[in-house]
Amino acid sequence: MKIKFTPSLLSLLILIFIMVFANFNIGRWNGLKVIDWDVVGFYAYLPATFIYHDYKLKFVKDHPEFAHERKFWPQAAPNGGLVIKPTMGLSFMYLPFFFIAHFHSQIADLEANGFTILYHKYIHLSALFYLIIGLFFLRKLLIRWFSEWATAMSLFSIVLGTNLFYYATTEASMSHAYTFSICAVFLYSIVIWYDLKNVKIALLAGILFGLMILIRPVNIVFGLFPLFYGMRSLSAYKERFQFLINHSKHLSIFFASAFIVLLPQFLYWKSVTGHFLFYSYLDEHFYFLKPKLLQGLFSFRNGWLIYSPIMLFSMVGLYFIKSKHSDLLNPIRILFPFYIYLVFSWWCWWYVGFGNRAMIDSYAILAISLATCYEQLLVSKSFIKYTALVLLVFLIGLNAFQTLQYRNGLLHFDGMNFKAYKASFGTLKYNDTYKNALLSPDYEKAKKGEE
Repeated sequence: MKIKFTPSLLSLLILIFIMVFANFNIGRWNGLKVIDWDVVGFYAYLPATFIYHDYKLKFVKDHPEFAHERKFWPQAAPNGGLVIKPTMGLSFMYLPFFFIAHFHSQIADLEANGFTILYHKYIHLSALFYLIIGLFFLRKLLIRWFSEWATAMSLFSIVLGTNLFYYATTEASMSHAYTFSICAVFLYSIVIWYDLKNVKIALLAGILFGLMILIRPVNIVFGLFPLFYGMRSLSAYKERFQFLINHSKHLSIFFASAFIVLLPQFLYWKSVTGHFLFYSYLDEHFYFLKPKLLQGLFSFRNGWLIYSPIMLFSMVGLYFIKSKHSDLLNPIRILFPFYIYLVFSWWCWWYVGFGNRAMIDSYAILAISLATCYEQLLVSKSFIKYTALVLLVFLIGLNAFQTLQYRNGLLHFDGMNFKAYKASFGTLKYNDTYKNALLSPDYEKAKKGEE
């Protein structure tokens, strides 16, 4: 079978090469920095269950050093039970790599305690594995509607022009590369289901949907995509309702499979806290009446479009998608505003990191509006087209430089503002103006919904 190396396929292969090279040349790969901070909570289910044989974490009381070493970090439930704060979705994703690391540690005569070097290496590697799968399906999704070049440009922009690059290389074990990839496969499975009406695809889509929610519960909003996909007008809701009734068997399989994925979490909460549903984030809340939409999008404190400005092209694409791909108009235009409303209603709307990392989960669906914009630019007048291409290359370069700045402490994880950004712009030299301008937020006030 002869493979035709089209622009989109070549872009995919180049991106895979870049991401493999970047991952194997990141310092965290060779140190004990992968299972750290937030990742400890995502991962804790695995060593607790399979190594210490105590998912209720009673053994933690006999190991005070765990707190100092940032291991497990449970929350105390009202009944006295020790509950892991994040949901267990990422543990499902880590699971095969955890078992390989555990076996490899034993045959390499290393301490198989869940936290030695090989566990860090394999967990980091898992993100690269899932990212490649996600990019493969994202290309398959985009090529259905867009040209080879628009698809290639969209793939390059998403991977190299946004903070996904950082969260798929440096802090790859965080949730974002995983949810981006699952979302890409989920969207593709939904589109294929509408084509084929296949029970197995409905089952797969339900499993993926359950996983997305189990990793980050706010991802339940992606359920709007299958509901509105193909609806060219919101006035067609009666026809869509009848369509779902006609395919109730598939719909039941979809929700049943999603529920089965979520069931272990409900059983865990019941066993540890006494409740099937338990809010493990305790004093951290959403403030739906006070969403920080403008700050989340444009603030120098991790504003999404400040640190991933290439995604402005995707915002432009939302305008053109109506005339080009009406089947996609309603699911994207309804889902995206709903998603940013949820994300920026969270008390910590800046999300502590590089850019606004919570937005990465939506990149698979925004790749569609991004490709719509590029398709329009490619048929524009030469001046507009080439100006846009130059800007595109510049923004990818800017993201690479700012990623390097963040790795070197010249973009702060929560203390940035315009003065600090101005002092650090275009330089890799740490300076007093930048240092003195940094101003971290008051976390206790933020938790209460105050400015």
